[in-house]
Amino acid sequence: MMFSNKYFIIVHVLFSLYMSNNRQNFDLEFSLPDEDIYLDSATLGRLPTSSIKKIQDFYETNIGGTIRGTHRLAIEASKILEEKRNAISRVFSIAPNQLSFLPSREVAILNSLFYLDKSGKSKILTSVLEDHSILAPIIKISELYNLEIDFLSLKDEENLVDKLNERISSETKAVVLSSLTLGMGVKRNWRSISKICEEKEVPFILDISNSVGHEPYDFTQHSPDIVLSSGSSGALGPPGIAFQILAEDIDKTFEPFLVGGGSIVSLNTNSFKLLSGSNKYEPGQLNLAAIVGLENSLTELKNIGFEKIQSYETKLRDHIIDGLNDASKISLMESDGVEYGPILSFMSEEIDAHDIAIILEDLGKISVRSGALCSHLFMDEIGMDSLIQVSTHVYNTEEDIRKFNELLRSIMEEI
Repeated sequence: MMFSNKYFIIVHVLFSLYMSNNRQNFDLEFSLPDEDIYLDSATLGRLPTSSIKKIQDFYETNIGGTIRGTHRLAIEASKILEEKRNAISRVFSIAPNQLSFLPSREVAILNSLFYLDKSGKSKILTSVLEDHSILAPIIKISELYNLEIDFLSLKDEENLVDKLNERISSETKAVVLSSLTLGMGVKRNWRSISKICEEKEVPFILDISNSVGHEPYDFTQHSPDIVLSSGSSGALGPPGIAFQILAEDIDKTFEPFLVGGGSIVSLNTNSFKLLSGSNKYEPGQLNLAAIVGLENSLTELKNIGFEKIQSYETKLRDHIIDGLNDASKISLMESDGVEYGPILSFMSEEIDAHDIAIILEDLGKISVRSGALCSHLFMDEIGMDSLIQVSTHVYNTEEDIRKFNELLRSIMEEI
């Protein structure tokens, strides 16, 4: 697609408007240059600078391995691990022994799926809106154990709880869903889903990677059987750490798929014994520095107030939608009767999604995501190859959104 000289003159004149922005918000400072506008938190959240400092301090003062040895560094490392476990547990109103740390949510979901009863004819109920990190492990387990996958459609989201009530059967071995979908940003009523699964006596595995840090969570009532999350998107922790939360009544029967390292008490030629409590789900050498950063980020978010964050991001989303509605040749991916969170996607029939993303970054230092969004089944459902995705967090400001809206409108007017 060719652009006129007039387009480049207009945009370069506007470029000066996009060169400054305050990277401090809610009295938190973030690892983002002042002039950058980062609208891709669903992929990787930006760390508060205080979390980066905590990680640096850890590496400078303690590099001991947890549960390995009686020397001072090992004992201090184990103490730090349990301190951080206790602090993060308070964020979710759970007991510390319900919380375990893992390298990624993909590891956590594999553990969860391995735990399920797979006897007889078995189905796993999930949705085409789930992303690859959820669906690929489900497909892998289904191949290994000859399980059937029962997919909910985009249309089912309009009355999801009723549809689940209809679709769950004696063959359903688990319901696996996210609280906030990646491709379209659909927000689900996970409490109501938990209640239905309790009534049907079907395990519920909930991925909160995209919504944690954006809204309050309290698992004291109608808790899913297993909650898992990446630590590096909504939680604003560093890459390389994830966590799982187990309902108190399944700990004795939950045997992890991945074992080894510090999770082993003893081993002989044909068997091994795992540690008790949270540690038995934590194979290998834990990334303790990442846990330190994750705990600080979640504590900072809690101190702001999750209800306050949720209200703030709802306002940002409304501003983005107003801007998209003002821009010509733009279509927002939305469906009636569905609730949405701080992720939204849109498309243009006039210009490729990647081209829009590149122009936004080149001319405005605005980072958005483009492509299939790790959500190929969703893309097949809507008949698209690629979309542009915008996802916000507490470091974004109304000024960020104003600049994004103005530049996008200018781009589309000049197509």
